[in-house]
Amino acid sequence: MIPFIESNDLVKGYGSIRALDHLTLSLGRGKSIGLVGPNGAGKTTFLSLLCGFIRPTSGNLRVMGHTAGSRALKGRIGTLPQDVPFMQGIPVFAQLTLFARLQGFAGKDARRESERVLQLLDCRELGRQFPETLSFGQRKKVTLAQALVGQPDLVLLDEPTSGLDPVAVNGVRAIIRKLRDGHSFIISSHNLEEIKDICEEIVVINKGKLVRHCAIDDLLEKNSYLTVLLDRPVEPSLLQTFEQMPAIIKVSPDRDKTNQLSIYFKSDNPDELQYEILDLLRKSGVVVNEFSRGTAFTDKVVELVS
Repeated sequence: MIPFIESNDLVKGYGSIRALDHLTLSLGRGKSIGLVGPNGAGKTTFLSLLCGFIRPTSGNLRVMGHTAGSRALKGRIGTLPQDVPFMQGIPVFAQLTLFARLQGFAGKDARRESERVLQLLDCRELGRQFPETLSFGQRKKVTLAQALVGQPDLVLLDEPTSGLDPVAVNGVRAIIRKLRDGHSFIISSHNLEEIKDICEEIVVINKGKLVRHCAIDDLLEKNSYLTVLLDRPVEPSLLQTFEQMPAIIKVSPDRDKTNQLSIYFKSDNPDELQYEILDLLRKSGVVVNEFSRGTAFTDKVVELVS
C-alpha cells in the first residue's frame, strides 16, 4: 500500500541553515496527527513543502502517491497558515466563493460550496460580513472554512487555536473532532494538551530531524506507568509490598511530593493490575487522592526534545 505521506531523506536548506535535515517519515491516511517541536524545529517548513509552496533542497516528498506540489494534488490539500489574513473590504462569502472557483467550482456550485463550509462551521451569518469587522475568533472560523473548501483529503492546520479564548478553543477543537472521519489532519501546535486532545498520532521533530513518531497512547506509556497521589507520605513497608508484586518493575517516591508514587510495571492485563494496586492501597489504610495511568504528556515531549 502506498503511504499517504512519505518523505525520504528530505532536506530543506536556507544558505548554511538546514530547516529540515534528512527527514524520513511515513504517515497513513485517515489520521489526525500532531506535529510538535520547539521554535525553529522545521514544522512550518514541512507544512510548506507538503503544500508545494516551497521546494526541497534534496530528497523526496510524496503526498497521496504524487510529488508534493504537483498539479495532481490541486484541490486535495487544504491549509490554514497561522494568522492568515482575508482581504479587507470584500465580504467573507465572496472570498470563499473565489477560493472555490480557484479549485474548479463554477458559478452556482462555487456559491453552494461556500455555503456548505460556513454551515459546517456553524457560522453562516459571518458570510455577509467584512473580515475587518470580525473578532479574532470569528476570523479563525472563516479561515478554517477556507481550508475546508472542496472537501480536501488532507488538511494542514498551523496553530489553529492560538490567541483564542477558552470557549472559542473548545469550539474549534470540537469542529476538528467532528471532521476527522472525512479528512486527514496534520496539526502543528505549541499547545501540547490540544495535541493530546484532538490527535491520534504525534510526530516530534527538532532541528529538522525526526525525534519520534508514534501513537499518542504509546508516548503516554499508559500500559506501563502509573502515578498515585496518597493522603500521607509513603511508608517504607508499603514500598516493599509493591516491590514484591511480580508485575511491578520499580516503585519511585517523588522527591518533592513525599505522598506521590511512580509505579513502573509490565503486565499483559494492565487494567487488572490497576485494580490490584488500588485494592492493596485500600487494605493498607491509605486514601488515594489522585490516580492516573501514563506519563505526563508535556513532560514526555519536553524530555524528547531536550
